[in-house]
Amino acid sequence: IAYKSSSSFCPRPHNCLRHTFHTSRTANPSLPLYLPLQASMAMSESDVKAWADEFLDAMSAPVDWTRLQNLMSKRCTVEMPNEPKCKKFEDFQKKNAEFLNWFKGSKRAVPKGANIIVVPAKKDEVDVIVPEQCKFTWTKDLGERYPNVNMASGDKAKVIIYNRLKLNAKKECTWFSPLFFHGDFKNQDRAEDDDTAVHKMYQALDAGTADELMGEEIKAEMPVAGKMNKEQLLQVFANFKECKRTVVPGLAPVSMPTGKDEIHEAIMPCAYQFKWAASLNELFKVEIADGSEVELRSYDQLTIKSGKLIGFQGFFDPATCIKPVKKSGAA
Repeated sequence: IAYKSSSSFCPRPHNCLRHTFHTSRTANPSLPLYLPLQASMAMSESDVKAWADEFLDAMSAPVDWTRLQNLMSKRCTVEMPNEPKCKKFEDFQKKNAEFLNWFKGSKRAVPKGANIIVVPAKKDEVDVIVPEQCKFTWTKDLGERYPNVNMASGDKAKVIIYNRLKLNAKKECTWFSPLFFHGDFKNQDRAEDDDTAVHKMYQALDAGTADELMGEEIKAEMPVAGKMNKEQLLQVFANFKECKRTVVPGLAPVSMPTGKDEIHEAIMPCAYQFKWAASLNELFKVEIADGSEVELRSYDQLTIKSGKLIGFQGFFDPATCIKPVKKSGAA
């Protein structure tokens, strides 16, 4: 499996990863390697991971606003759920310092088994989703803010959050919009729900019975491939042969009401396992053998209105998020 190249010319064949890969493929065509040619990005995956680790640590209790200020642009736009947009870091701090302190003793981390997804954006930016499990002690203030949550002050609580970010080449955040829903606050000893409306929508996609859960029109987008309509999206899914969709380990879908026209914003952390169709190579600008068993991880961003899907954006980088399925017993 490798990124397509615009040319077969290789000026340094002895130390070129692409050359090494194709040589090994010639020797053993069934070799289960995934070796994309890395596109230039504003921040590398390792840089983003280091940034995210520091960000989650700074957001944990007590919140370290000095460290956050170093990680975020002065003019960082922040959109908290169902709150007016903040257009400066100082406004974000003023409006949310007290609220974040209500998450007593909070510890924030990427759940085990989950991953940070980085997608190339503009020349000097990357789009990022950092999944987070926040564990904390429920407080009286949170109870007053969210009276419908059945928790008592002092309870050990948790919640899944998807931190949507834009990071620039200066390693600064220029946009931050966490997605979480207060209905997902639960005791730490409770398992994540597995029968939500989003789960059922993806089960219906697997079963081929999702028509009644889809709007007449869907505004869709896939990485590299770009914008598409409902019919084009369904055609892409039709090329995911023998597809099985599961939730990425350690995570759960989040669906947040926007307060407008029965519209929900949602993220489904989906692991697609399927047999690759050669027609997908041109769509995603990769080279994967027809029939290869692969896993694609995506944090699908959904817009749902009155229970029907009206917006879909796959969030993944084909160069890093499509991998061979490891056979059981393989090393």
